[in-house]
Amino acid sequence: MDKDYNENINYNPYTTNTGFEMNEIYKDPMFNPIAQYEQAYMYYKYLCMQMDYKIKCKEYENLTKSKN
Repeated sequence: MDKDYNENINYNPYTTNTGFEMNEIYKDPMFNPIAQYEQAYMYYKYLCMQMDYKIKCKEYENLTKSKN
């Protein structure tokens, strides 16, 4: 016979006692999706800056080479 969970208002069958709160897992930066997003954004930003710098250096090199 199934237990009627409506008798106990404070009982939530979807939560189990796992020994830690879900918020504790986000304190570790390895499992924090916001920190991972920020890290990926900063990596992409500086990668683009480096590529832009290399392109500008190449353009400058081509400009100075054509004048000589």
